[in-house]
Amino acid sequence: DQLHNVQVQGPLSREILSEVVWTRPDQASVEELGWFRLSVARIGDEHGIPIVISRTGYTGELGYEVFCHPTDATAVWDAIWEAGEAQGLTPLGLEALDILRIEAGLIFAGYEFCDQTTPLEAGLGWVTKLDAGAFVGREALLRQKEEGVGRKLVGLKVGEKGIPRQGYDILHGDEVVGSVTSGTRSPSTGESIGMGYVP
Repeated sequence: DQLHNVQVQGPLSREILSEVVWTRPDQASVEELGWFRLSVARIGDEHGIPIVISRTGYTGELGYEVFCHPTDATAVWDAIWEAGEAQGLTPLGLEALDILRIEAGLIFAGYEFCDQTTPLEAGLGWVTKLDAGAFVGREALLRQKEEGVGRKLVGLKVGEKGIPRQGYDILHGDEVVGSVTSGTRSPSTGESIGMGYVP
């Protein structure tokens, strides 16, 4: 009810958004915005539509997410579209976004992780600060880091034409060794790919 999201992803995303996003001097500009960082900004100029822009996305490309109030979403979309149309900006939906995130190996809540998955199993050890002080679950993660994980998220390339779907078994010979979390047909490689957990 209070927040709408538009993503601009791809090699020209910075250039396109630089044309329409205004930031105060105490906020990082589109060009300065670091990975996983955000800025409070406006569309156009200091009197424009208020937004928050972050250097994030689920495509594996350079990209940004623009957050605004839902009543401003059409005007934000129109401003971004006007800036990017001449450069080949193309709209895409959630299915295409899901294909891109699977190709990039990016995990998604409810698929690659849930409250039964540890960050170490899901390949998120690099963002898990075990030395940052006490937190719930820290001791269990320290043990798991020392002893090793029982299962691991891996990328899959399927040698058949079928698409691996969430919940499908992963086989080693005739033995079930894991479960698929996400899968798709990759337009980039022409192959069926996915992710899943294996011992």
